[in-house]
Amino acid sequence: HNFGNFSVQHLLQFGTEEQRDQLAQAIVSNAETLSSSKAGDGVILAAMEHASSKDKLLLAQAVLHEPGLLVRLAQGRFGHSAVMHMLQVLDGPESLQAYMVLKDEIATLRASTRFSRVVVKYLEETTLNLDGVSREGNAMTHQASPLRVFEL
Repeated sequence: HNFGNFSVQHLLQFGTEEQRDQLAQAIVSNAETLSSSKAGDGVILAAMEHASSKDKLLLAQAVLHEPGLLVRLAQGRFGHSAVMHMLQVLDGPESLQAYMVLKDEIATLRASTRFSRVVVKYLEETTLNLDGVSREGNAMTHQASPLRVFEL
């Protein structure tokens, strides 16, 4: 429902821990369906902003493992912000997989919406070249993930 999403977002932000956990589980189970609308993208973003760390990771994994969903979210008004949160939550091989999925569609993202271009810029600013030197010329620090090593 176009306005029901605001209730869900409000509960994610201000609800009890039990309410937030139950909503997060429902969102994880229905991520693909939710991502088919702007309102649903807003719910996914609210979950990535307000759910527990565990639930954020589960949602990011669910989106990553559903073919095409990460790229579709990256093109949306609210979904692009959710994707950037997901990139921060995912770690290890899943982080690399997410970056590679987006890298493989970089031309589509660049040509798509202004929202997807925000994701492209984020990727360019947070990834490293293959030689381990950032785009700004700084050496790789302990804060940079060694898995985020590819050229866009």
